[in-house]
Amino acid sequence: TPLDLIENNTADSIMMAYLWFAIENRASILISGGTATGKTTMLNALSLFIRPEFKIVSIEDTPELNLPHEHWIPAVARPGYGPPEPTGERYGEVTMFDLLKSALRQRPDYIIVGEVRGKETFVLFQGMATGHAGLATIHADSVESLIQRLTMPPINLSPSLLQALDIILFLTHARVKEKPARRVSQVVEITGITPEGEIETGEVFRWQVREDIFEFTGRSKILSELLKTRGELSVWLSETEIWREIEIRKSILEWMIKKGIRDYESFTKTIMEFYRDRENFLKKIERD
Repeated sequence: TPLDLIENNTADSIMMAYLWFAIENRASILISGGTATGKTTMLNALSLFIRPEFKIVSIEDTPELNLPHEHWIPAVARPGYGPPEPTGERYGEVTMFDLLKSALRQRPDYIIVGEVRGKETFVLFQGMATGHAGLATIHADSVESLIQRLTMPPINLSPSLLQALDIILFLTHARVKEKPARRVSQVVEITGITPEGEIETGEVFRWQVREDIFEFTGRSKILSELLKTRGELSVWLSETEIWREIEIRKSILEWMIKKGIRDYESFTKTIMEFYRDRENFLKKIERD
């Protein structure tokens, strides 16, 4: 769960609260990093922040996700057999691309893709551009290499389609006090596109290697925009009010850690209680 990642210092509570608020308001997020950096673990943890009533379709090569949501439809790609057909696919094969096209027809609130590599990425971004939120992982270790990977063959996304993405998390495999560790090295927002077609980004969190802490830059451009366009109530909140909401979620996460809540069922139950009866739930936390 997100609580384990906070306890392991993969991320901190304010970063997780920011991501909670973003996902609650249908942000589209890519989790990026090299091999064995914890991308799938992070994907599963962040998926728990999706509102319990949302419809989710997940698409994976290997089933690794485990979600408690009532309206979760898991789909897994399968290999075919025999010689390749003229399309290049084998008989009985179901690809990520096939599953993603089918998923969009089911009108989900969130599409989760285990890992994007090829032409299915284009379908995911098209879905994100038409109002479906997306969560996925990809192999890239910097903003530059990620944008290059997304805009070059075989993916070939246009810069305008890249704007459908809201937030990128970069994960790294590091050594902290002589021990192997996983850290979120950077959280970046896609903030716009220049007249020349260059993608504009803004850094929100950065991992400080020497102190092993996460530095918050104090800037977020997309949260108020998310609220207006995709939020549950389509309300407008000032920046101060948005950060008050994030602070509330931070205090909930820290309260759960203090209470020893760890398993994903208890975690989800607590979040559902917050959504169902916010006022009394927050009073309970204050009393504790």
